[in-house]
Amino acid sequence: MRDAPVWFLVPGDPDTPTGGFVYDRYAVQGLAGAGRLGGVLRVDGRFPATDADTLARSAEAVAGVPDGAILVVDGLAFAPLVESLRPHAGRLTLVALVHHPLGDETGITDAERARWLRDEVAALRPVRRIVTTSRTTARRLAELGLDPGRIRAVPPGVDGPIDLSFRRPPAADAPLRLLTVATLIPRKGQDLLVDALARLQDRPWTADLVGDARHPAFARAVAGRIGELGLGDRIALRGAVRHDDLDRYWRAADLFVLPSRHEGWGIAYVEAVRWGLPVIGTSAGAIPEAVPAGAGVLVPPDDLEALTAALARLLDDRAAFARLAVGAVAAAAGLRRWIDTEREFVAAVTEGPP
Repeated sequence: MRDAPVWFLVPGDPDTPTGGFVYDRYAVQGLAGAGRLGGVLRVDGRFPATDADTLARSAEAVAGVPDGAILVVDGLAFAPLVESLRPHAGRLTLVALVHHPLGDETGITDAERARWLRDEVAALRPVRRIVTTSRTTARRLAELGLDPGRIRAVPPGVDGPIDLSFRRPPAADAPLRLLTVATLIPRKGQDLLVDALARLQDRPWTADLVGDARHPAFARAVAGRIGELGLGDRIALRGAVRHDDLDRYWRAADLFVLPSRHEGWGIAYVEAVRWGLPVIGTSAGAIPEAVPAGAGVLVPPDDLEALTAALARLLDDRAAFARLAVGAVAAAAGLRRWIDTEREFVAAVTEGPP
């Protein structure tokens, strides 16, 4: 086990600008740096949905992994591809990387939720190790009946520290520049944010919503709502932005807002703190685990009144905003780094049986 090469199966383009794929890229980088990476398998498909063609391509890819290797499979693909993985369980050591249970996604029916949870738990029972991106997800999997002794939480990190001396409180009468960085899907809650901001049109603010329109119907609904409310000159939908180009948005913003309905971690929240931005988020999933104390305000998920009140307070009380901003800058210095995540991930997938 300690000398076996590690292969990593990625469900789609590794450069996809989402937190899950960011984690995958650093995990692969850590394996390569430790001299343990055998290779990366890319299997494209409409995950977590799948079809016969995707199963056939995944089966061909996995068949090429040499006997005795460790195969890490991103959780977005593990349960959907289990029929392709199961025949190789005897010759490969299977490890699942779970960001959050598929059944905890929002925007699905109760029947879909029950089926996804049932199928994912069944698929995960035989694996040697399950790596999760938060202690919250580790506890959730244990609650679902999986052996906690086989689960290892390895939270994400951030890149090195930034010189935050450029951070200055905006003038009392200047609009607060709000920023959201998240894929446009129902779980991220941009629809709720638009409705909250509509109630605060008399306050000074602008908002940039950065993120890929992964859910076209939801993205159209958000854009339509912005137009309907007459907020097109104050809320800008920026679409997908390359990682390197995001820096100008982080640098220009005053406040990060993301009312997610669930998160298996919340990389964007922590990245916001790295840039010295105070955060308004929710208490859903692992977000309280991700956002440092003193750097943010968390409200209940799907609570329009609470979100509106939190925004109003920071817009109206600039002293309260300044205290939170100071807390974010202070917290930035102590954030966990990706190098720690890489080291722990390599240990989690290569050490002997639990």
